[in-house]
Amino acid sequence: MLLYRLISKILQTTLSIILLLPSFAIADEGIGSIVESTGIGQILRNQESVSMNVDTEIVLNDVAETGKGRMLIEFLDKAQLALKEHSEVLIDEVYYDADPSLSKMTMKFTMGTARFASGRLGLVNKANIDISTPTASIAIRGTDFTTTVDELGRSLVILLPDEYGNPSGEIEIENLGGTVTLTEAYQATMVSSLDTPPTRAVKLTGITPAVIDNMFIVAPPPEVSDRIQEELADDQNDDQGLLDIDFLEFNELEKDALEESEAELDFSELDIDELDVEYLVDVLDIIDSTMRASQTGVPQEIKTTCKKPKPFTLEEIKKILN
Repeated sequence: MLLYRLISKILQTTLSIILLLPSFAIADEGIGSIVESTGIGQILRNQESVSMNVDTEIVLNDVAETGKGRMLIEFLDKAQLALKEHSEVLIDEVYYDADPSLSKMTMKFTMGTARFASGRLGLVNKANIDISTPTASIAIRGTDFTTTVDELGRSLVILLPDEYGNPSGEIEIENLGGTVTLTEAYQATMVSSLDTPPTRAVKLTGITPAVIDNMFIVAPPPEVSDRIQEELADDQNDDQGLLDIDFLEFNELEKDALEESEAELDFSELDIDELDVEYLVDVLDIIDSTMRASQTGVPQEIKTTCKKPKPFTLEEIKKILN
């Protein structure tokens, strides 16, 4: 019985290793190849240049670059990556597993115009495909889109139609500023920086995938330019920082601060005469008045005292005042 269990354990371990080998072999070896190539370009691998000839194998961490040329790469799941002139893409991670939910594909579009179409074989769950630019991350819920990136990292993303002219799915463009989802064929958004929200989706007219190239950054489609101007105007209206305040319009001194409260009061502060208060009693005036009235009803003791003037005592002054 013990020997049976040991043999069973060895068989299970061996089977697990056999099942894992194809995934690791594919990840470590070729993940695709160049199927079309024209003009000048290269594959950078470990800081060394590899010519971009047809059938050149693509492996992880390859950087595909074009000068005055174009390149089309096809991956093992039939996903395609097309680069136009003066473009650069880092193939960061591509991993195929027997379970598509465990497969993964990650690429970075760093410059120029590139078109990506997800694979037809379903070897990678679309939720596990992540395409990024210097200013945004693109989550794949569709199959076909282009991205144009300029030297500042500004990115123009356009969702393309399928072969029947319908939306090829949807893609979600996200960065620190916000998220925009493209759901219609030829819908586009522009992302200017990592913390600037992508522009609201706008639908382009009169274009085809063939005309989408680097000129779309130099001269964006009119719809995109108009949307950018609209959102810039909105931002300027919403921004009420110190620089937006016109201090010459200050008119607070023209307002009566008591205007609203006077109706609720029986009198206002202006009705109070602070000087109409007798803070000190003029004792000398009182004594003088008393002396003048000495002959008309002043007590005898005061008359006697007044025959020979002398200073009044404090007690005498209090008695007079009372």
